[in-house]
Amino acid sequence: MPESSNKIRLRLLGLPPIDSLDDLAALTHLSKGLIFRLCRFSNYYYKVYEIPKRSGGLRSISQPSKEMKALQGWILRNILNRLQVSTACKGFERGVSVVQNALPHCGSNAVLCIDLDNFFHTVKINQVWSVFRTVGYSPRVAAFLASICCFKDHLPQGAATSPKLANLVALRLDSRMLGYVGKKGIVYTRYADDLTFSALSPRKLIACFPFIRHVITSEGFTVNDKKTRLAGPARAHKVTGLVVTDVEVGIGRKRLRMLRAEILDFCRRPTSEASRVEADRLTGWLAYVNSVDKPRRKILSTYISRLKEKYQGSAVSDIGP
Repeated sequence: MPESSNKIRLRLLGLPPIDSLDDLAALTHLSKGLIFRLCRFSNYYYKVYEIPKRSGGLRSISQPSKEMKALQGWILRNILNRLQVSTACKGFERGVSVVQNALPHCGSNAVLCIDLDNFFHTVKINQVWSVFRTVGYSPRVAAFLASICCFKDHLPQGAATSPKLANLVALRLDSRMLGYVGKKGIVYTRYADDLTFSALSPRKLIACFPFIRHVITSEGFTVNDKKTRLAGPARAHKVTGLVVTDVEVGIGRKRLRMLRAEILDFCRRPTSEASRVEADRLTGWLAYVNSVDKPRRKILSTYISRLKEKYQGSAVSDIGP
């Protein structure tokens, strides 16, 4: 007789009790046959394509089918989003953002940024199975859920469940990091595959780096040495794309000047020569600045208003407030 789920633990965590595919079908309002096919033949329910990376090269995206996406969405809403991640985790969680990831590092004299290589693909199906098993689901049900959330035995980049599952698998990594660096006066946060450490002394970070690397590799992840960087007192401190100073977090003066120059260049063009793609790109940047640096967004809004008065009838009307 198959082992049943730990209903007491599931109830305490506010998770739906599932002991079989029949239970999952009843809860999701999907047919048992469809769920079985999605579990058993999950690799056939994805479309794989590639997109360019900012740093060069191509990124593989595994897009789930409509049926798979619906089932993954149910698992995300009803199971995964009810589970807590580490306090160091600042990415892909409700109520946190790149700003919350950067703020703890204000006032530091040195920042060490480490990138994990192929973050999602590094997380294997057995680790996903362990997440569902740990919270109380039976081995059989945990296997069903893990199969639904994985593609070719790892987390797919393109599934809605992958970011949360990666954060849950990295819980042990975060806990070990916090336990180690916290005693040494080092601040640690993680935004997806970006690990950030800050301290008052660069030497402290240099001395700790070998053990930090050991913890990362022992947890099954790989350091991307090309994107690992240490910034001391004389260099700008950047954390997940934001400039961190003693008192604030924002896009920085350099990025502000670049945006002003790009906006001015765009606004000088006649409407007939303006690119809709370029207008959308600048509008997207303004929306981003508004979410992470409202003071500089106000500066840009004032600047755009002046340009609208000066270049009436130009492409300036396509961007800004």
